[in-house]
Amino acid sequence: MRNQTLKIENLAGIEYYGSAGITARCLTALTMVIQSGGDIITRAFWLSDVDSSSKCGTHCLLLWPESSDPIVIKSGFSSGYGGEGPRGLSSALQILIRHNIDIEEYEVDASFIQRVDSSCLTLADLELFETLRPVRPTRYYDYILLREDERGSYNDNVVKALFAKNIPFALIDNRIMDLAIDLSNNSDANLMTCYRRLEDIIRKRTGMEGESGSKLFSQAFLSNDAPLFWPEVPEAEAKGRAALFTGVYMAYRNSRAHKETHTTIDDAIREFLLLNQLFILESQTRQRQVV
Repeated sequence: MRNQTLKIENLAGIEYYGSAGITARCLTALTMVIQSGGDIITRAFWLSDVDSSSKCGTHCLLLWPESSDPIVIKSGFSSGYGGEGPRGLSSALQILIRHNIDIEEYEVDASFIQRVDSSCLTLADLELFETLRPVRPTRYYDYILLREDERGSYNDNVVKALFAKNIPFALIDNRIMDLAIDLSNNSDANLMTCYRRLEDIIRKRTGMEGESGSKLFSQAFLSNDAPLFWPEVPEAEAKGRAALFTGVYMAYRNSRAHKETHTTIDDAIREFLLLNQLFILESQTRQRQVV
């Protein structure tokens, strides 16, 4: 029992993500860590076990957040042949480069990779990097599968396609959170409800029960002694904010209300975020006191 306790105490405090040998899961794990909005990743150690004769390699990733414990992405990446593993390795490196994360490659042995995949790296394993020298000259660019004319760059479309298409819930107005959560299930209905809800809120605050759309917004924000105003905002800026309301409705709501539309989830999220900003702007207004 004592020996077992010592072994547990020697384990490093590391979060492990991904699955050994399964590239898709490891790529998903990498994008989740970067997109989570948690601690900023500042450095990445690319850990490589490369066979000197065949030049085929197995790779995993050790990420160093700014102020929390290290994070490991297991060995779902490979090199030296064609296939999913090398393509995943190329994509992962492009993600790191795109997000300005410093990369250093270190050569480790098969037993180190095995401990990574078994989620049991030790404190001694981490201390190893204090003496281990990074690979020089830098070669991780050689793992990126690009055409010759793209060498030294990255494919932005590849990078973006790997990230989940999610709404940033932390930024969403509470009054439309229910619509944000359900957006992917029925985007058209939820967007239309969002438009109607905003108009209902402004009608209720201003008492303009018979108005809608651009006319409602003009009278609510731009008319002489408009009932809603942004305190301490210059007149030109206030007009610009009001114009956002009319512009979004003219560009998106009117078309959606009068004809059947096919909206991709990408377009739905972008449109929803525009609407969310209108809700935020409305929440910042005050009602003018009638003398």
